[in-house]
Amino acid sequence: MTAAGVVQARLGAIAAFFIKRLIAGTMAAMAAMLIAQSAAAQDVRAAIQKANIYIEVAKMTERAVDSWDRYASWVNLKTGPTGKERYISYGMYPIYDISGLLQEARRVTGLKPATPKLDAAIKRYMDAYEAAVPVLNRANDYYDRKGYRTDGMAEGRALHGQMVPLANAFLAEREAMLRDLRPFVREVEQQEVGAIEAREGRSRAWQAAHVMHAANRVVDTFPRIRPTPMSADMIDEKMRAIGPTTPGAKLDEIISGVVPPQGVVIDMKRFDAAMKAYAEAVETFDRFAAEKPDGLKDFKDMPRRLLNGLRALQEPLARNQGRDFGGSGPLVGQVVQTYFSMQSASREVSQSQVRHLE
Repeated sequence: MTAAGVVQARLGAIAAFFIKRLIAGTMAAMAAMLIAQSAAAQDVRAAIQKANIYIEVAKMTERAVDSWDRYASWVNLKTGPTGKERYISYGMYPIYDISGLLQEARRVTGLKPATPKLDAAIKRYMDAYEAAVPVLNRANDYYDRKGYRTDGMAEGRALHGQMVPLANAFLAEREAMLRDLRPFVREVEQQEVGAIEAREGRSRAWQAAHVMHAANRVVDTFPRIRPTPMSADMIDEKMRAIGPTTPGAKLDEIISGVVPPQGVVIDMKRFDAAMKAYAEAVETFDRFAAEKPDGLKDFKDMPRRLLNGLRALQEPLARNQGRDFGGSGPLVGQVVQTYFSMQSASREVSQSQVRHLE
């Protein structure tokens, strides 16, 4: 071999060596990236699982709220039952056994992602629920069998004295739990949106999940104070006052059977910021929908329709600095109706795994 041939062979060997090193390095980097992506995906799945269990707890325990509201609709909570109440036959609702779900939720409180404040709130809430339910169910059985007809309401009065503090504690813990659960669910939604983008880019599923998450952020600024159930006597009084000039809002209130919260103020700074983010999400979605409408079905026009309704609501709220949310009843009703329709339609498009928290 000539000297030139030897040099060329050596250069070839060196080049081959570096190419192998480059390929090996690239493969190692790709492997590390895939491992990181897999770990991130597992983290998102764990967060979704935790969020969904907690959401299920919130939903399935609401039956106790309904049972208590049913009781409060016919009895004077301050003085207790007498047996002479006009609507005593309303009684209460039976509360079903969900001990398996609560056991699973307690297990999940110790799992990642760590959410110490929320985990503690969920535990306190479940404790309050489990303390109240046996007494509520005893009362339901008592009124269902009309035990007050034979004991002069003796057991009913005793049960009332037990139920009031237990129900009040349960409802207070529920509100506290929901205040912590809602932000966590929104964080998990955001993680899911990011996971969809990492997996498939800004696809149809990403567009739906992204705009729905932004809508949820807006609706989260709406008042969450529980309305007070009207007593039967209060409903009768309002019914007697109905006349030709009675406004529709008053009629709606009677039909709903609850007294809306008074003095509720929306945080307009938070509302406006959420609206800005939602409007941007709708613009992104509309551009995508114009280019690729296939598969969007009924969902296609809903984000823009909700945005228009929210902007109409934003105007009176801005004028009164968020102090008259209840006074915007018809607008609120339209927005809420559109929002729930959009929430339902989005599921098929986004394939979101995160359950809806009302």
